[in-house]
Amino acid sequence: MPSFPLSYLIFIAMSSPIAINILLPALPNIAKQLNVDISLVQLSYSLYLCALAFGQLLVGGIVNHFGYRKTMLLGLASFTLGSAISGGFGNIEGLLIGRVLQGLGGAIAMSLARALLVDGSGKTKASQKMGYIIMAIAISQSIAPLMGGLINSLLGWQLIFSISVLQGSLLLMLTLKLIPHHSQQTQRPSFRENITQYKTLLQDRDFRTYAVANTLVAICFYVFVSSSPYITNTFKGGIHAYGYWFISISISFMAGGYLSTLINQHLTLDKTIAIGNSISLLGAFLLLLTQLFLDTDYAGLFLPMCLVTFGRGISQPTNQTAAISSINKQSSMAAGLMGFLQLLSGALFAQFIPLIVTSLPTLVFWLIFTCMSFAIWLHLRHWSQNSKQSKNT
Repeated sequence: MPSFPLSYLIFIAMSSPIAINILLPALPNIAKQLNVDISLVQLSYSLYLCALAFGQLLVGGIVNHFGYRKTMLLGLASFTLGSAISGGFGNIEGLLIGRVLQGLGGAIAMSLARALLVDGSGKTKASQKMGYIIMAIAISQSIAPLMGGLINSLLGWQLIFSISVLQGSLLLMLTLKLIPHHSQQTQRPSFRENITQYKTLLQDRDFRTYAVANTLVAICFYVFVSSSPYITNTFKGGIHAYGYWFISISISFMAGGYLSTLINQHLTLDKTIAIGNSISLLGAFLLLLTQLFLDTDYAGLFLPMCLVTFGRGISQPTNQTAAISSINKQSSMAAGLMGFLQLLSGALFAQFIPLIVTSLPTLVFWLIFTCMSFAIWLHLRHWSQNSKQSKNT
């Protein structure tokens, strides 16, 4: 497998985070212009997440049938076409159909960016480079809502999708140039064989541990994102203050991702994960204490969460590298399955968190602390078992 330019893989990884977040500021305006209920427009976000989750689950089987080149072209074509349909039709039906196609294409792009990095660079170098992809995703999540709000105000919501159309078109041209025709030999396994391969991944202790630990840390983020708009509803400063404080979360995530690229040059994957998880656990503990014993404000809510996210920025790229590289020749399926577990879990928690906030707000912070505690325990237990096995052999 040849090595691909990191800038190309970063550009791919940024496509889906931009697409999913750039539309958020325009949702109320879309509902007003199309004269539909806001809950119906909100489906454009929910359906994208669902398509993103299931698309990542299916991407491994698609790669096994068609290889990396054809799969990437298929995903980018779906992403670009979905972007054009979402903005081009100017109605709710086109928006929802387009978002599903966008999400499926974005799932392929996200999964293959990670798989191509691991396959092309090897486990050690990939762990160092994965942090740059995490940083790019954090930047995308930060700037996308600002871009979407500006375009919506000046040009209208339909032209928001021109960003994704342009990005998808450029990536199609780059893929045709950079990924060779025979970048991976196609195996064309049957549907049953694909299911068996997913079963094999879940039975592998290394993959299961790293993937579940990564998912638990991600759940902390989804729980916070889902609950914070309701928690801060009565805070001083209003929605504008919330937007500025939320940027601090992305900056913390980006800083952690950058630090992981430096740490992985000197420490093993497990040591890097342990450092990131420890920082996140400290942040979760401080977040719980501030919400239980101090007057709640933006600083008390966001500063401890910045610490959680900073630790996640360190642990996530290393967790992903360890999980994807745990089984030889199944990196695309491993990346897809891991993304599916993370997104599906996040979507399920996000759906019920608003109900929890309205009935028992402190439960949100106990949940974040519990998930982080279980993640660090799971990884340390696995690390200890592997160390004992290495000594015995």
